[in-house]
Amino acid sequence: MTAAAAIGAAAVVSITAACAPTAATTNPAGSAGSSGQAGPAGNNGEQTAAPAIKPGLTGKAIVLATHASFSGDDAVTDASGTAYIGWIADSGHGRKVNLCVLPRGAKACMGGVSQVDSLGDSSAFGLRVLLTGPHTVTLVWQHTTAASENGPEGDEIATTTSSGGPLTAPQDVATAPSFGTMSDAAVGPQGTIWVVSEVAGDKHALQIRPGFSNAPVTVSTPYLVGYAQLRFAGTTPVLVIDKDGSISSPVSAASQHGGSWSTFSPVASTSTADANFGLASTPSGVRLIATVNNASYQPVVARWTGSAFGSPTLTGDTNSCAPTSHDPVSDASGRLADVSMECGEVAIANLPDALHADLFRFPVHGTFAGTLPQLTTTPSGRGWVTWSIETPTNDELFAAPLLLPGLVGSATKSSGG
Repeated sequence: MTAAAAIGAAAVVSITAACAPTAATTNPAGSAGSSGQAGPAGNNGEQTAAPAIKPGLTGKAIVLATHASFSGDDAVTDASGTAYIGWIADSGHGRKVNLCVLPRGAKACMGGVSQVDSLGDSSAFGLRVLLTGPHTVTLVWQHTTAASENGPEGDEIATTTSSGGPLTAPQDVATAPSFGTMSDAAVGPQGTIWVVSEVAGDKHALQIRPGFSNAPVTVSTPYLVGYAQLRFAGTTPVLVIDKDGSISSPVSAASQHGGSWSTFSPVASTSTADANFGLASTPSGVRLIATVNNASYQPVVARWTGSAFGSPTLTGDTNSCAPTSHDPVSDASGRLADVSMECGEVAIANLPDALHADLFRFPVHGTFAGTLPQLTTTPSGRGWVTWSIETPTNDELFAAPLLLPGLVGSATKSSGG
């Protein structure tokens, strides 16, 4: 059995939703049926409604990897509804890059899990899965090399691709800061891939590589960065950071205009509160999800106005156990959706207007470990969520299909509405 086939023999477990959505949902996203279409015609020629499908997990969870140490994961969905879930894992033979392809309605990874070498057995980190063509994804990560010991630009950015089949052979495509960390990667104008890397050492700076063939740019930051994300408002790159080790400092944002980066400005009424922020490009613009700067630690969302983020508003998640992670995503419907860790549960939020949320949660029956939960959605409201938990021998990574909750009536709003 090949390594890919061995991994691809994924186990399946049953996990059920812990609670119903926090707001009444009489017409959840995609409730017209599994395809999002109207139901069959009745005897009088009128359309009859298909049975409503309850928001929540819609199938058994797949065990993607077990007895492994993880160094990054990510998930995306293409226009056909096929999901691509990637991760870096070490199961005792060095860090490998893995991909699971899940066509619409899949109950297992198509063809098993595809696996390639990471080119950095002990250093590969920061995986991103990016849509780079019809039915094509590019996986991007960073690793050290022998040259990392001898100069400031010795790490390498590496990639592998898939068009629904096995991953291609990995290759190094550009240098990166020695012993740095890849914070993010995103597809920019003309399909170029931009990479954000933290610079090792006591340096208030990030390195941005605006396409693999272009020279890197160093961007000064007001402090040591703990977390950084990059998204595009049209052709304008927007970069958001938070302060390493701080739980009370606001997140800060900068953008590039005319080839120059602006100074970072704090986003009012936000804090890190021991939770990463999240950034997403939606059809209506870039959105930021962060933590409000008071003792409730509730999530807030803010819009990019063209030069800064506007006043944040509460999303409506009032759980007494505040989120400790975020992975906001968008799809062609225009919605913003987010997944969070909330104590021992995964919380899924649907923000159809990209501002106000309806939610459902489910228990993970274990202790979160290894990776942060990831989410990917389709316009019909269907999608996949991933999470990982501790085991006696390293960790396990799961994926499960879901249907987002719909927003009927009003969610909790701040005065900024």
